[in-house]
Amino acid sequence: MGLSATWVGAWLRWPRLKLAASVLVCYALVLIVPHFLPTTGPVSRTFNSMLDHLMHGRFDVDPAIVGKEGFARDGRVYAYWGPVPAILRLPIIILPQWRLINFTIPYCAVALFWMGAVKIWTVRFVLRNRPTVPRPLARAMYLVIALSGAQMCFLRFSIYQEVCLWAGLFSAVFVAAAIVAQHQGLGERERLVMASAAGAALLTRVSIGIGLIAAFGLLLFVEAVSNRAHLREQIRKSMRPLIVLAVAGIATAWVNYARWGDPLTFADYKYYLFNLKYPDRLARTAAYGLFNFVRIPFGIIYYFLPVWVLHGSDGQLLFEATRFRLIDAAELPPSSFLLTDPLLLALGGVALVRWLGQRRLGAAQGGAIAAGLAIPPLLMLTAISMCFRYRMDFYPLIEFLAFSGLAMIRQRDAMARPWLVSALAAVSVLSSVAVSVAYVAGKLGPGQLLIGRGVGQYYLSRLGLL
Repeated sequence: MGLSATWVGAWLRWPRLKLAASVLVCYALVLIVPHFLPTTGPVSRTFNSMLDHLMHGRFDVDPAIVGKEGFARDGRVYAYWGPVPAILRLPIIILPQWRLINFTIPYCAVALFWMGAVKIWTVRFVLRNRPTVPRPLARAMYLVIALSGAQMCFLRFSIYQEVCLWAGLFSAVFVAAAIVAQHQGLGERERLVMASAAGAALLTRVSIGIGLIAAFGLLLFVEAVSNRAHLREQIRKSMRPLIVLAVAGIATAWVNYARWGDPLTFADYKYYLFNLKYPDRLARTAAYGLFNFVRIPFGIIYYFLPVWVLHGSDGQLLFEATRFRLIDAAELPPSSFLLTDPLLLALGGVALVRWLGQRRLGAAQGGAIAAGLAIPPLLMLTAISMCFRYRMDFYPLIEFLAFSGLAMIRQRDAMARPWLVSALAAVSVLSSVAVSVAYVAGKLGPGQLLIGRGVGQYYLSRLGLL
């Protein structure tokens, strides 16, 4: 009993012990769980193949594994996903036959665990530094972070999801460092963490990586302008972080050149093997490109007001002509940030309104970070495909604004009312659970091909209720 109490006390007192124990648990999860899981198709082993080829100095993957998700160029097949999820598989090469084992599900679980843990830590940091935050709101934030939004809606573990979850983890680390900088100042440690997270994201999911780099660059610009008298000190603090980003940029350019023959091309869709199944995509890409502002109205509908899944009086899906002209695929399930994340959005609105009314350095810093983090959502609103997992690109902005707004709430504010925060938290959790169930139950791919008899009938059928 005495020994147990000693260990419990050490656990509570030493954060590093908790960190080490968590790492060991995650490592055990990765090594043990795959042996009890069925193989879900060769594509799930794409990162195994990518790692195997990287260790031999090659950037292609096994065409039999990646299948139609590959890009055929000059006699080899490549994947467009960043190499970080493959590199993170280095510990598994100690296992016999590791190339044949599907590690996707445990790696998704590990990424999701750490992503949630970092966000919980960020909430705790804000509450420690702003003890005036009302307790009902604090409890609601913990509940929302744990059981809704990015931590609940993406539980359909797959190789597609894994990339987004790792990028979500890196962006969560970036946002945590940005929040620390808001409260304690932008020191060298915060800069180094932000730069490392942005570089890792760039080599994982480029859209999120670009947003983090832009946010970091804009923050450094604001800091330099506001502290011109200490510019030399600002440069000194930024040297190591900028070197980290430069290394990540060079590595990204190297990977791009090896895959596509162009250091600035992240994926060349004229080589995409899925074009054989959906030949209309090439014509659509030629007419409107991979990203186009003309898609923003439909993007807003898709991500915030998903009425596109409903049928009109003519029997066609609403906005079907617009979708067919501009969009390759609009993926199910229908969802809206207004339902899955209302508390975060409300707190984010508080942050924006108060920053606009201030002329302080903190407001300028927050606005700069938010402007950079707005790039990934803007890219998703203009993208040729609108997939459910792309919602992850919105969360760095949503959560940064929400954490910033949380620190501003006082007892007299409307957002401090217990009934209001409880209602918003309940809507967030219930909606996120419902969306998660629909995501797991449904099929991937173009949603318009699945709901010809109605979206309600489709999900009742998928859930075995019809």
